[in-house]
Amino acid sequence: MTTLAELSGRSPHDLAVECDEARVTWAELDARSSAVANGLEAVGASPGSHVAICVSNRAEFVETVLGAWRAGCAYTPLKTGWTDHEVGWVLDDARTRVVVTDRDGARTAAAARGVAVIDLDDNYDVWLAQQDRSSPPADRCGFKLPYTSGTTGRPKGVVMTGAGTTPFATGWVGLQRWAEALGLPGDGVHLFLSRLFNGAPQTFGFGALARGATLRILPRWSALDGLTALAQDDVTSTIMVPTMFRQLLALAEVDRSRAPAPSLRTLLHGGEPCPRPVKEAIADWFGDVLVEYYGFTEGGFTIVGPGEWRNRPGTVGKPMPGMRIEIRGPDGAVVPPGEDGTVYFSSDAGRRFRYAGDDDKTESAHAGDAFTVGDIGHVDQDGFLYLSGRSADVVISAGVNVYPAEIESALGDVPGVVDMCAVGQPDAERGEVLALFVVLAPGSDEDGVRRAISDAAEQRLAPYKRPRSVQVVSEVPRDETGKLLRRALRDL
Repeated sequence: MTTLAELSGRSPHDLAVECDEARVTWAELDARSSAVANGLEAVGASPGSHVAICVSNRAEFVETVLGAWRAGCAYTPLKTGWTDHEVGWVLDDARTRVVVTDRDGARTAAAARGVAVIDLDDNYDVWLAQQDRSSPPADRCGFKLPYTSGTTGRPKGVVMTGAGTTPFATGWVGLQRWAEALGLPGDGVHLFLSRLFNGAPQTFGFGALARGATLRILPRWSALDGLTALAQDDVTSTIMVPTMFRQLLALAEVDRSRAPAPSLRTLLHGGEPCPRPVKEAIADWFGDVLVEYYGFTEGGFTIVGPGEWRNRPGTVGKPMPGMRIEIRGPDGAVVPPGEDGTVYFSSDAGRRFRYAGDDDKTESAHAGDAFTVGDIGHVDQDGFLYLSGRSADVVISAGVNVYPAEIESALGDVPGVVDMCAVGQPDAERGEVLALFVVLAPGSDEDGVRRAISDAAEQRLAPYKRPRSVQVVSEVPRDETGKLLRRALRDL
């Protein structure tokens, strides 16, 4: 089989991945990911099996993802802050055979279900050294199986059309093309500032790696550490969310008269709306290197570069080649440019995805082969997309989607609560935070209910999903069908 170094046009002795003191060459990455692939099979993950990867920001994340992919498995990177309750839902739904982790929530969830665990903090290097390091068969067709929570309150696996039919080497070359289309250089260093499990940053980071860039991982984001890392003269690309921009701009005693990243050529950003003043302030500081993207797990994607966004304020760009956007009104008919409606994407290749085990949800997201996640916007005469608002229910906090229905599902059985509604409210730093409105049962002790909600959230929800405020109301607004009218509570 062709080596990773050969596929990416690098010398085997060049540096591929680094994080703190860990430095992994292309030859080592090839050997270690092959050992992971063979080790996964040895503990029960045959081709087609599901592997859950719940790993913090460290070099081993890269080799375990590559190992699962090269083994021919379906793999899902999971958020490291998830509780065992949240991890367990995915393990059950995906029928996971192996969990790779360094997090207690994933360890507990796997143990409760008898799922095999490869623990990165329990003699991992000893285990790895015992595995066969020969390359897995070239015809193995692994694939990423992302999970999206959606408005049902339960995560759903998103199976892309053709998943499990593409050999690893072909997929690796496809990642190179994707990265090239985004303007990610194939030289220098791609600086990974966010969490490795995050979908778009992960895809872009692996794309830069596939093109031949070194992947440098920041173990944990802080504005000062990020700025220091960006100042290295070998950093050519990175990706951020607008929350990071705000935190960088808030740093005191920083010289903004010169670019902080002297070799940076591409700064991708997305994941949440970016206010124009914030974007312009970063561009004035960093230079014309900003490339904004808009996309979601199901496959819709637009991009706008530095030569376009200044001339079309507010646009999130045009679709990638092979994709089209259409805006549909309430009756499902396509509306003309300039008129708001629901944003739909379609592909030259036909229908792009299905939700695993949920045909009804799959069909409700489609109009023919066109699909939507419910965002509202319009296109101009030249086909550039402008978003008028995000999906009706989704809260986007620091670039991470939080789904109110999931919060209500997790906390809905707290004693003393008869009704509740979770909504997003504006926040100067994170864009939005979650607020919970509750209706108390007659005779309930308000302080006791608040403590119970706090305890349940701590046990069942990752920190970023927990309500920042709890407000007691006499009723939560619903229409005649019983559907929550969240908009009525957002501005309270």
